[in-house]
Amino acid sequence: EWRMRVSTAAAAVLSLSEAAWVPARGGAAGGRLGVRRRSVVEEEAATVQVVRPRRVGSETWWANPVRGPYVSDEVVLARASLSRGEARVVEAYARAGPRREVSLEPSRARCAIVTCGGLCPGLNAVVQEVARCLREQYGARSVLGVEGGYAGLAAGRLRELDSRLTYATGGTALGTSRGQQDPARLVDALEEAAIDALFVVGGDGTLRGASAICRELESRARRPRVVCLPKTIDNDIPVIDRSFGFDTAVAAAKSFIDVAVVEATAFPRGLGLVRLMGRDAGFLAAHAALAAPGDVDAVLVPEKAFALDPLLDYLAGKLDANDRAVLVVAEGVNARLRDADGLDEPLPDVGAWLCDRLADRFTGDDKISLKYLDPSYAVRALPSNPADTVLCARLAANACHAAFHGFTDCAVCPLNGDFALVPLHHLVNRTAIVNVAGQVWADLVRSTGQPDFRAAPDDDPAAAQTDLECDDRDFETPSGGCVVTYE
Repeated sequence: EWRMRVSTAAAAVLSLSEAAWVPARGGAAGGRLGVRRRSVVEEEAATVQVVRPRRVGSETWWANPVRGPYVSDEVVLARASLSRGEARVVEAYARAGPRREVSLEPSRARCAIVTCGGLCPGLNAVVQEVARCLREQYGARSVLGVEGGYAGLAAGRLRELDSRLTYATGGTALGTSRGQQDPARLVDALEEAAIDALFVVGGDGTLRGASAICRELESRARRPRVVCLPKTIDNDIPVIDRSFGFDTAVAAAKSFIDVAVVEATAFPRGLGLVRLMGRDAGFLAAHAALAAPGDVDAVLVPEKAFALDPLLDYLAGKLDANDRAVLVVAEGVNARLRDADGLDEPLPDVGAWLCDRLADRFTGDDKISLKYLDPSYAVRALPSNPADTVLCARLAANACHAAFHGFTDCAVCPLNGDFALVPLHHLVNRTAIVNVAGQVWADLVRSTGQPDFRAAPDDDPAAAQTDLECDDRDFETPSGGCVVTYE
């Protein structure tokens, strides 16, 4: 544990009683603002608890062939701000980057890369840049690609990667798959291929699989190191600033909102409804709507409870006032709904359900021109945009640096504008959700002008639902997320 001093009052903020106009000398025109007294800066102590990743032991160390600057004992704080008066423990993680020495002999190293789970913009950029860093900076003897995710690894489908540049294409050149695999079989495959370092690219399920691989390796006292690169267009990886591919997905989703706006504006009483991905978290819907300021009238996300009648009343008011309205909804909102018979089971498709409810409500003279858009996989089957490609390249390089120094059972994560090595046990069995009590959601509500759509409990039995709670409501990532722990 370290100790740090956290400033809780800013001396640069002055009241009028603290400042006075000082004329220029000799009666010349002009002057300056002088300070009569300084503001008091209060300081309080906070404890920084550094959580470092596990490292594979080594009796031999080699000079790092990668040029500096090098990282030593720097850490990255898990949160960038504290409220005044908070006395708490602040977690910090080891900073990612090249170290002066490596524990893996570069000329003998055999490394493998696997992509798992759903597609995401930037997968090919990550694979390309991991391979390029291993070959061109570390001089690794062999760089293998696993074909078909964990299932392909279990089957021993590995091939030497060529030097083609694939960052400008969508999907993954290695292929992918879903579903659990036996960790013992996966470790057997690593041993059969004599793999020294495995780079795993995937989301929450993939990270749990990587954690299981690490436990199996540890139980066998084996030395291969496992370093992960988290990805998801849902942005629901805990702790991190944002996942790669998210920025590209937001841009793609926003283009469908633009279509809905054009269609809704062109027809009398036009209503555009856009359903976006977001099974458990509404980051994509929230950020796509924020990227269309003034165009979107309401956003529904899984984290925020709502009742149907207040929503329909609000849309009716927008249609009467503006002759158009645009509603954006995340797919996971279906878990918030009950069907017309009051059953508790989640509905299969919130978009189709809302279309039916809108058609039922707006009839006769109030009839609307409804335009329903569901981009579905179109937001994830794209190559990464420039911002995501830069993020992918830096994540890939830092993953290579971590593995060659001997770090394992960890993930390279963008954190507070830097890159950190986060142990996998801080990521698995946790998720990120939109903090609907935070600043980003408040900015969205101010942009759309939407009210709280929850009805009074006496008016609607479904209104007993509450907003999803964060582990720490005061914590908010730059993308507006917070952390929830589950079993």
